[in-house]
Amino acid sequence: MRYLLIIALLTIAVGTASAQEAAGNTSETTCAPIEQSPDGRDLGSIRVKVNEIKTVVQTDYEVLLATNPEAEGTVTLSFAIAPEGTVTDAEVECTEDLVSLQADILMAVEELEFEPSSEQTENIPVTVPFTLTPPQ
Repeated sequence: MRYLLIIALLTIAVGTASAQEAAGNTSETTCAPIEQSPDGRDLGSIRVKVNEIKTVVQTDYEVLLATNPEAEGTVTLSFAIAPEGTVTDAEVECTEDLVSLQADILMAVEELEFEPSSEQTENIPVTVPFTLTPPQ
């Protein structure tokens, strides 16, 4: 049950949002903060990996905006971290405007690797939504 709490905390899009600037325009990529460290897994390492994916999401979104400047919506990552550090059950869901980003983001999620954890006894599910909005 503690892992259900972790999923709930990971999916709450409350807290600090971050934005990245590109070519003089500002598009916003907002990511839910990770609030609690799961048993056997360092919270900082999960944040680092989510930030790697955030960079992929932001870069792909900026490319999409060049051809579809009104594109906006949500990208939701779901995956599990196995005790040996591999990522399993990776999924990426996108709203209609962002479907073209799905394959590249999924590939990036599947390539994530965490350090093995002898303290972790079962897979830890992670779900992180990103809200993407074009420049104003």
